[in-house]
Amino acid sequence: MKGFFTSEFRLTFAGAICAQLREPKSIQYQPAQQDYHPALTNPAPLVVIKGTLPLYQHGETGETMVGITLTILSDWMRASPIVATDAPFLRAERDWHVPLKPYICHELDQEWRWKLSELWESGTDSSNIIAVSSAWCIRNVDSLITRHLHGYRYGIVKWPKQWGQWSHGDEGVREFEALTRKLEAA
Repeated sequence: MKGFFTSEFRLTFAGAICAQLREPKSIQYQPAQQDYHPALTNPAPLVVIKGTLPLYQHGETGETMVGITLTILSDWMRASPIVATDAPFLRAERDWHVPLKPYICHELDQEWRWKLSELWESGTDSSNIIAVSSAWCIRNVDSLITRHLHGYRYGIVKWPKQWGQWSHGDEGVREFEALTRKLEAA
């Protein structure tokens, strides 16, 4: 049933994300490969959302806006959207969660899977799963881009420890798994 929900509600999830963006915005299907012959056998093309994101996190009022592109994969409940931004103040550094400009690392996929599984297993209705996941995605994207904006404005060169973050790669996964074990034991 969860697999059915994931495949059948992917466009609903994409629409909920798009609804939180400003114009100009769009949702489109794109083949996963550039060669159309293999793409014809791939039943799950990518869903790509483009729009303008007003920044509201960390004291921002929405006056600063950036263009973003979110790519929704077919198994969106297991992998958070791939996000790119045209923000001119983006620091292309791993410690600033930009492994390759313009892509940002806004979410740990293990946390995304865990949170959406918790929602699913709690019996939450489909509209609430869509609302929570889309709002959480946009909030995290907004938060990370706003951190870059603040770094640019205030000359912050090194990611401040008080901003919090998961470590990179496998270390971040271990940190998250340790936290979930603590939560489950409590």
